[in-house]
Amino acid sequence: MKELRAKSGLSQGQLAKEVGVSPGNVSDWETGKTKPGYSALASLARFFGVSADYLLELTPENPGIKKPNVTLSCDGVPLAESEADLIAMYRLVPDADKQTIFDIAKLKYEQSTGEKVSIYSTYSDTSKKQKDAPADDGKIASGNA
Repeated sequence: MKELRAKSGLSQGQLAKEVGVSPGNVSDWETGKTKPGYSALASLARFFGVSADYLLELTPENPGIKKPNVTLSCDGVPLAESEADLIAMYRLVPDADKQTIFDIAKLKYEQSTGEKVSIYSTYSDTSKKQKDAPADDGKIASGNA
């Protein structure tokens, strides 16, 4: 993003004004301290005329550089654009909030299918939490997915 801003001849303050954030936000993004939220990411992509994938470094920096063509898929089926957007938003959420996102998705899945699942532990280190949890609290232990 710093390179795009510099090529546009803008200061951090000018870019911040264009996308509706503080200059401190732009500085934090450029130094890698934080990442832009979904709204800011969309504004930046529109302002610079690039894709959010490009800003998230999911596409090549230079279109002339060949990178392997990667299509996100689940169970062998390519993800729809809205599904890929959900993944992009998830990546921008602080780690502390990812458990909540899994809990909401699990609840909606269980409501719509009637199936009970436990998948968060597959993707995170929750072994301590699960080990300390009472066995009869209604939660499914990891490994029963």
